Amino acid sequence: MKNTFKKTPLIIPYTIAFALLAGTMFICLSMADKSFVWFKDGMAQHFPILTQLRSMLEHFISNPSSGFTHWDWSLGLGADQLTNFSYYVIGDLFNYLIILFPKNNIEFAYGVLIMLRLYCVGLAFLLYTTSYKFSKPSKLVGALSYTFAGFVLYSSLHHPFFLLPMIFFPLLAYGIDRIVYNHSFLPFSLAVFLVVLGNFYFAWMLAIATVIYALIRIGSRFNQSQFKFWRSVGRLLAGGILGALMGLIVFLPTVLFALKSTRISGKFASGLLFYTPQYYLGIPNSILNVGSLNFWLIIGVSSISFLGVVYSFKHFREHLWLNIGNLIVLIGILIPAVGAVFNGLSAPSNRWALLGVLGFSFAAMILVDNIHILSGSDIATFLATSILLIFLVWLGHGGILNLQHQEYIAYGLLFLTLIVIMMSIMFGWSKTTSGIVLGVLVTFNLFTNILGTYSLNSGAAVGSQLNKGLAQQYSDNYYNGANKYVAKQTGFFRTALMNHYLPGSVSNFTNTNTNIGMNSGVNDESSYLTLQNGYIGDFSTAIANSQFSFNTPLAENDYRTAANNLLGVRYFYVKANKLDDAVPYGYQPVKDADGKVKKFQAKSTQNYSHYVDNPYNTVLVKSNNALPLIYTQKQTISDNVFNKMDGLDRERAMTQGAQVSEAKNQTTELNYQTPRKNIKYSVEVHTDRVIDSKQQLTASRLGLLGKDDQAINKALNGNHAQLNLDSNASATDKLISQNKILLQQNKRQNANSLKEMVSDANGHQLKYTLNVNNPNQTKNAELYLVLDGISIDDNTVQDKNNIDANDHILNNTNYSQMEQIADHRNNFLYPNYAAYNLTAKTFNNDTGFSQYPYTSLSNYQPIKSVTLNLGYSTQARNKVDLNFTAVKGLKFKSAKLVAMPFNKQYDTQMQNLKKTGLTNLKVDQNTVTGTANNQNSSIMVSSIPYSTGWQLTIDGKKASTFVVNKGFVGARMPAGNHQIKLIYTTPGLQIGKIATIAAWIIFAGLAILRIILRTNKSKKSGSF
Repeated sequence: MKNTFKKTPLIIPYTIAFALLAGTMFICLSMADKSFVWFKDGMAQHFPILTQLRSMLEHFISNPSSGFTHWDWSLGLGADQLTNFSYYVIGDLFNYLIILFPKNNIEFAYGVLIMLRLYCVGLAFLLYTTSYKFSKPSKLVGALSYTFAGFVLYSSLHHPFFLLPMIFFPLLAYGIDRIVYNHSFLPFSLAVFLVVLGNFYFAWMLAIATVIYALIRIGSRFNQSQFKFWRSVGRLLAGGILGALMGLIVFLPTVLFALKSTRISGKFASGLLFYTPQYYLGIPNSILNVGSLNFWLIIGVSSISFLGVVYSFKHFREHLWLNIGNLIVLIGILIPAVGAVFNGLSAPSNRWALLGVLGFSFAAMILVDNIHILSGSDIATFLATSILLIFLVWLGHGGILNLQHQEYIAYGLLFLTLIVIMMSIMFGWSKTTSGIVLGVLVTFNLFTNILGTYSLNSGAAVGSQLNKGLAQQYSDNYYNGANKYVAKQTGFFRTALMNHYLPGSVSNFTNTNTNIGMNSGVNDESSYLTLQNGYIGDFSTAIANSQFSFNTPLAENDYRTAANNLLGVRYFYVKANKLDDAVPYGYQPVKDADGKVKKFQAKSTQNYSHYVDNPYNTVLVKSNNALPLIYTQKQTISDNVFNKMDGLDRERAMTQGAQVSEAKNQTTELNYQTPRKNIKYSVEVHTDRVIDSKQQLTASRLGLLGKDDQAINKALNGNHAQLNLDSNASATDKLISQNKILLQQNKRQNANSLKEMVSDANGHQLKYTLNVNNPNQTKNAELYLVLDGISIDDNTVQDKNNIDANDHILNNTNYSQMEQIADHRNNFLYPNYAAYNLTAKTFNNDTGFSQYPYTSLSNYQPIKSVTLNLGYSTQARNKVDLNFTAVKGLKFKSAKLVAMPFNKQYDTQMQNLKKTGLTNLKVDQNTVTGTANNQNSSIMVSSIPYSTGWQLTIDGKKASTFVVNKGFVGARMPAGNHQIKLIYTTPGLQIGKIATIAAWIIFAGLAILRIILRTNKSKKSGSF
């Protein structure tokens, strides 16, 4: 067996072990009737984008002259495919295999590509190990530990392309090793090329890691006689530069776009100097277990990797440079600034910790190869460290071992590994035998980790995967066929989803978490991408769009009439059961020939999932006020005037004039007169569920809070004694008094307008109503709630402890010390992180917003002000009901109700603007053409997101463009009849293309030269 293993190529046992472990993943999903598509970003981003890539490839194959990437009008308002998709699919070479699969098999292909990436993770590690003299068993153990580490298992389900850095880092390390051992830099150049091509985010992360690794390897070789310092440094620089140039065709345009994207904002490390105590307490349990800790820390290494790190630290000087690398990782995960640096100088995400798996797996190989020389001191250290780990896990859980079944198994396997190691020493196993036995044990260890992650019986991850076949069905039936009707309509226009079109379990107030629209055949104004055009974000924030986020800067413009008219949204998709809810002004249901509302029947869906299924029919509403893609305005709005307006007036003003920043491009200043009405209201706080009297205390103990006195007396049947109201009388009186005082203070604060929303002594958030003084002012208008100067009063741990104690006092129940300890533990370990929801509701609409916790790295942005659209109505609205959740209270510097009227005058204005649109408008991939005919010189206004890639010609002569309306392509338009042409070229593409071609020529030349030199050398030595 030993000899057979020695002679067998390592790729064979690796492939067999991989098939076993990867097969376990597949079988677990299959038996649960689940796919590899995650219901969140898997369905919202990765699956639709992969579908889009297949269409792009198909189009390119049928028409190569059209180019592979271009401006795509189906990406929100329109976007560059290369730069927007570079984060996801363009540089991921695995994705190009999608063209080999039929259109109706993309979901299956999605899983196959994950498995293929996963297999290559291990191959990359095996290539890396060829620079070192490890035994085959140790290399196999290292490869499996690396391939099925916790980050890999977690990412495979959630973000498949996160497997790329797990492939790239060993390739970079291999290239560096080749250089420091005086070999060619071409492997390093090829690795750099793959990184630069693959993903700009990972390129940044891996660039930092590469520098650190290169310094470590140079340091480890510095005193060796064969090492040539300057030669190695020169080759590293040359190889890195050449590799970067080889991928510059993708990298340069993406970087130029990223620098102007919505991501370039926010506080460094979210303003954190240290992570939360709960984060630090959770680290020990995450070492051996798979799962995402806050701030994206995922470790989950095998037991042998953990013990390998312990062994290398025990023999610190002998493995000095490996230990330096591992210490950098272990210390780095403790400091938010480190995570922020690796995360592009933004949020403190610890995704970068995936790089540490290489060092941990390297340590595992060292341990396997040194098992036969372990000392009693080493074994004692292993045992002590393992016990210390269990103690820290116990401490991190607040003094209990309240673990999942899989977690108990992980710690059991740790001690089983220790037993096997001791047995190998006691019975004198050979190095190969020890390695094989440990290889089997590691495989079993990883097998249990996979079961713990992918089994419905032990892991929560699989429960959030879409049912098998649902991704394709849902994508096809998302609009119930209404999109096919829309696609047949003439002219250029955009569409949007009405409120609550996406199931509420996914999104409470918006439809932003999906890119399904890009494959619908029509132009949906919303898109959900990591990189978004910063100019769209500027427009969205300028009008105070409450739906703005970094990933979805526009969404549906909060369903606001004027904003959607400005952007040419002709149709909204509406759930048929929501047609009576508020829709924007001027949007009327599309009807059949017989005059009835046209309904697009919901398709029956197999493998129903409440996450995504839409069982309701779809209705279309259409507006004739949607503006064309390009039109003209005679008047302009300067920054000086524009900046003095709030978001609502800015939005309305842009329907009357073009906002232009530079004085040289301005015309006559618009004399804007706002039609808005500031609505006066009074604040009512609902106290029917607040215990501020003995009567309310009685109702509470009877479970009748909110009911009338008659219901309470009926329940008591005249026997008040049974409630024992006199027990804990002092404590209950104190709480009743607190609630009375709280209500009195809150009433004073909100006497003139809403200033604060509070919770009672039991931690229950109070409900509020804004009663409109003159409801008629809200007729024929969009009603807005404008909140400014929002601040949060979050519950401290002590606040939560008090709330728990108060509940027992008011309910007259015993509160033992053990219960108190348990509650205090939970209150400390599970804080709220200042997250809350606020909802606002009228008779025909409900809306709101969510403040994400600061642990939500991709979505966190502190909300200090918000403008909520309560919708349009022809009827009066008497009140607005407000609720909030989770936090102790909210405070506002101001809370306004604003009505923005819409009427025939608005219709006339928009129809006149439509007449200024280009005639004979033609919109192609990279070209927009048409004829302008204006009596006077004016400003060309478009809803094309601004980019320097758009070049304008007027009658064949070049003309300059500038930003109009804060985010779109504009220009000066002379009077008369003119031929207009806009042509798009990706900024940086030409330079990148030239550099890439030149770099590949150099790379090929050097590779050929090296082959010739090696051939000649072989001939001279008498061999080939």
